[in-house]
Amino acid sequence: MRKLRNIALYAARALGGFRIAQHLTRDRLRILCYHGFSVGDEYQVQPHMFIRGSTFERRMQILKKRRISVISLGEAVRRLEAGEIRLGEAVITIDDGWASTLTIGAPILERYGFPAAIYVTTEHFSAGTEVFNVALRYMIRRSTRERFELSGVHPHLDGIYDLRSDPDALASSLISAAERAFPVLADRQHTLPAIAAALAMDLGKVLQGERFRLLTRDQIRELATRGFDIELHTHRHRLPAETFQLMAAEVEANRAELEAVLGRRPSHFCFPSGQYSQDHSEWLKRLGISSATTCDRGLNPPGSSVMLLKRYLDSDSEADIAFEAELTGFSELARNTLSVLTLRRTRGIAVPAYRS
Repeated sequence: MRKLRNIALYAARALGGFRIAQHLTRDRLRILCYHGFSVGDEYQVQPHMFIRGSTFERRMQILKKRRISVISLGEAVRRLEAGEIRLGEAVITIDDGWASTLTIGAPILERYGFPAAIYVTTEHFSAGTEVFNVALRYMIRRSTRERFELSGVHPHLDGIYDLRSDPDALASSLISAAERAFPVLADRQHTLPAIAAALAMDLGKVLQGERFRLLTRDQIRELATRGFDIELHTHRHRLPAETFQLMAAEVEANRAELEAVLGRRPSHFCFPSGQYSQDHSEWLKRLGISSATTCDRGLNPPGSSVMLLKRYLDSDSEADIAFEAELTGFSELARNTLSVLTLRRTRGIAVPAYRS
């Protein structure tokens, strides 16, 4: 189905559909979303989380070819609120603050002269830079074992596990158990050697090249010095929804850590994992937040809430033609048309035939 879709997109581009769509959506802000950059084969396991430098560079070439202006997040928010998005301007955002953002992503962006906003979590400043959840998912997906046993790690984690049925569900279960057993991130990270041994994997090779590491304070400072915007992404990559006070504590802890590094007070925010509640937008405004990005797919037309900005989450597994279709607005228009047609049929409304 994906191959057939891509063939259809090539045909649509050849017939001028992308050019028309880009013109029709010229007043809508595009926001692209990335995470880490693949050092090894992690893009094969989590293509939405890690993208190869070669793939990312092709995406930047498409931006140049389509003559789409890439502007800073702050300027984009200002223009969107003022109704001044007129040329289909785009923003590049990078979530979490992976170390590969500095080593792979930043040099590519600098070659093209593109600004970017990097949303950074900060709990790892005191816990260590290895990301437990992502490294664990990678090991479970890459292990050649059919079963493995954990013993002496923690009662919540000890047991025999079957890798043959649903490794992703197993990884989620282990992550939840580890968070209950070890509320402190550093303690969870210390279980990685035992888990790697049980999975018959060399932890040194798994972690080589800093591929599962987050940025240090000095690296964040360097990126800011080189002109990249460093913005808020919560302290522990989670956003409480129970009360304003709990949410505020999470955001303010993140802001305090970054302010100490940057010497300025970040004001733009990204919802961790794209999850948000009905209250979050107003609560964030009370904290002086200027904008908030989601993982909801789509463009941002005039009048869009800057506290619920939509983005396109790019993936290494997507073809360049599919990326270009999203970038030009062709896919957005196609989805909207299909939605209208589906709604009319559902309600029993006849769709009028086209007349010249």
